[in-house]
Amino acid sequence: MSRAGATPRKSSRARLPATVLVAGAAMALLGVTTASPAAAQTTHLVVISGLAGEPRYREAFHASATAMLDAARGSGVASADIRYLAADPDLDPERIAARSTRDNIEQHLGELASRAGPDDNVLVLLIGHGSARGEESALNLPGPDISGSQLAVMLSPFTTQTVAVVNTASASGGFVAALSGQKRVVVTATRSSRERNETRFARHFVAAYAENAADVDKDGRVSVLEAFAYAQREVERAYEAENLLQTEHALLDDNGDGEGSLSVDADSGDGVLARRFFLSSGPVVASGDPDLRADPELAALYRSKQDLEERIEALRAVKDQLDPDDYETRLEDLLVELALTDRDIRQKEGGGS
Repeated sequence: MSRAGATPRKSSRARLPATVLVAGAAMALLGVTTASPAAAQTTHLVVISGLAGEPRYREAFHASATAMLDAARGSGVASADIRYLAADPDLDPERIAARSTRDNIEQHLGELASRAGPDDNVLVLLIGHGSARGEESALNLPGPDISGSQLAVMLSPFTTQTVAVVNTASASGGFVAALSGQKRVVVTATRSSRERNETRFARHFVAAYAENAADVDKDGRVSVLEAFAYAQREVERAYEAENLLQTEHALLDDNGDGEGSLSVDADSGDGVLARRFFLSSGPVVASGDPDLRADPELAALYRSKQDLEERIEALRAVKDQLDPDDYETRLEDLLVELALTDRDIRQKEGGGS
């Protein structure tokens, strides 16, 4: 079920004039980047830690979970929009809202769906041990486990919000097919339900946020795509350093086709939505970066760069509906403008031309 660089499915939508398609897609994306703080998206974080089995796993799961909570608060996510459910609430009564039973997960997600804004982002992070029956993956919980298809039912009320589910457990690959859909980002630590060894993905995925180690474009935020790529890279390095055969291969799906990608880029069909999903609430360009606070012109250049990148993504998303020559011309114009903006940023930061 895994693939690398797969081609997105063609839309069955009737052809529209190129100017309508491109302008509509671009404006839909630009509406995010030009929103005022008062109309900014809210991000909700739900961390679910399953059964540990051994004290060392319990400590590791809790360390990853709390590091993610701290990273979210540091990124501007309000405490009221963060929930942590764990197998043993006594481990940290002040931070753990409830035991991570299937019933409690369903109750919390239902409450969240009733109060989340229509354009909000919801990130669900699953930490723990996984299991599988055939291609059906599950996260081990106190009481009945939760499968991908069961979680999909619980997430069905989020009809307009963008939802990202990151399952860092072993045998998690089956969650891709179960959860894939429109406005969905699905990340799994393994490429199938048959990769059942202990995974290392969780600690590196969380480190991408907690240590701000994955902010490739230096916009002061880490996207799900950046965290995914960082964790993939660090997992591979860890196995190589220990001269071990790699037993986990992470997948990402965000184009709704039910197939995860081992590697993603702008043309692969996966990665476009994950690139725009951040663990932050508020304005798109973060104000926490001291360089951006001190230099409004540099901040404006980063905003322009982000706008151009999203316009390019919007254009690529409707490539199949456009005349090939018209598509290539529009894409070239945007890429040139992006290159010039990158040049201006480098010059502004003292990096020359």
